Amino acid sequence: MTFQTSEPFFGMMLSPLITGISYDGERAVLTVHFQGGTSNELPWSDAGLAELVGRMPETAGMSVPDLRRAVTDLDPGLSDGDVAKTTDVLLRRLTQNDMVRWWFGTTQQPLCFLDPRSRLFYPKFKPDPVPDGAVLSRFAFMRRDGDAVLLENPEYHAALRFTGAGQDLLPIAFARSASGTSSAFWHFLWCAGFLEHEATDTPSRQAWEFHDRVFHAGSRSFLGSARLGMNYRLKDNLASPPAQKPAMSDRKITLPRLRDSEDTPRSRPLNSVMETRRSIRLPGDFPLTLADLGVFLWRTVSVRGQMMGGEQELLKRPMPSGGSIHELEFYIAVHRCDGLEPGLYQYHGGDHALYALPANPPYVRAMLAGAAGGMGQAGDLPDCVIIMASRLLRLAWKYQGVAYRLSMLHVGVAMETFYLVAEDMGLSPCAVGGGDSALFAIATGLPEDEEAAIGEFVLNGRQVPVMAGGDSGPLQ
Repeated sequence: MTFQTSEPFFGMMLSPLITGISYDGERAVLTVHFQGGTSNELPWSDAGLAELVGRMPETAGMSVPDLRRAVTDLDPGLSDGDVAKTTDVLLRRLTQNDMVRWWFGTTQQPLCFLDPRSRLFYPKFKPDPVPDGAVLSRFAFMRRDGDAVLLENPEYHAALRFTGAGQDLLPIAFARSASGTSSAFWHFLWCAGFLEHEATDTPSRQAWEFHDRVFHAGSRSFLGSARLGMNYRLKDNLASPPAQKPAMSDRKITLPRLRDSEDTPRSRPLNSVMETRRSIRLPGDFPLTLADLGVFLWRTVSVRGQMMGGEQELLKRPMPSGGSIHELEFYIAVHRCDGLEPGLYQYHGGDHALYALPANPPYVRAMLAGAAGGMGQAGDLPDCVIIMASRLLRLAWKYQGVAYRLSMLHVGVAMETFYLVAEDMGLSPCAVGGGDSALFAIATGLPEDEEAAIGEFVLNGRQVPVMAGGDSGPLQ
């Protein structure tokens, strides 16, 4: 496909952050100067290409075909294949060093800009037509960013940012194919990786679902400039929520805790606990007891201290948490527990107490049944389900781009802690892979933006120990 300069085309320009380029032929080094006084020295042996890069206008740019013609002018003896290869290598080097901004349109009016989210991203110009059957990638999605409209592709870490004049191109992206005046943009989408066809859908690619790809791309670094991690982005607009939320009712049940006494069983060695830990999906032979539940919660999620860290309240718990923020809250849906009525309870780590919530029994039973089904034990309600909910604002107040990812990691930490302590106590534990966040929101009355259920864990009572030969032994 060829592009006429009077028609929209695939173009590139130097990054607006570049303030100057100089070349030292004796040292064979291209020096790129950026805003803020920073610079980057690149080994560069081709003086002609160095001069070409230095002449690239910063505000208008050129089309990829024009760049190929410029490379041909430098060495008229190059074959078409060598010109294409030289141009490709040049653009790849510029891209990997954050020097290029891609666009579609004309030098007078770009219609959209291609924003790389990673130096791994490189839009390869392909002169061949778009293959028949190509469609918009199943990973691409459209969203608003301020006043701009973005079409993002998390698979290749890139986004198209449409100008006001270019928003008429959006229907073309969502079409089954393109022809006529729209074919140039369709070709641009193909070169930029926004289209797919059956040959690109490999078995390993089929393993990725849309939400997994978006989550992965949005919360990890890929040699890009996206800001991830600690930056206190909400500090100037919002106060950090308190480390411990208030009790949600006045129906308090004080829990027993672990005490050093002759009656307290001694813990087994960690290696022994890890070797014998396993998931037990059936309810215990004996119901969970309030005493066991209290000791279990004391050993795993009780609050052992509170302190200030910068301008944010922090907590100390037996399990770790990023920044000691401990954004997770713990709720207990109870079906069978000696000393405790069935229902839904908020656990307050500072008080080491449960607070009964006025949840309708059908909602509590639905939570328990959902956990049972998640373990493949539909019909056998567990003794209790621990629901882990994230107060995401606690994390997002400090961390950008990774707050939800951190909460999910913290759920994993909590689950392993639950497993080890339950095994050490002789209880019957099992992590649950899924859960109903909407059901939790209805049962508690908590808006999902404020506190979202993101993990569930079943805790059952003790099993009758099985002795060698299959006989049940005495209780331990």
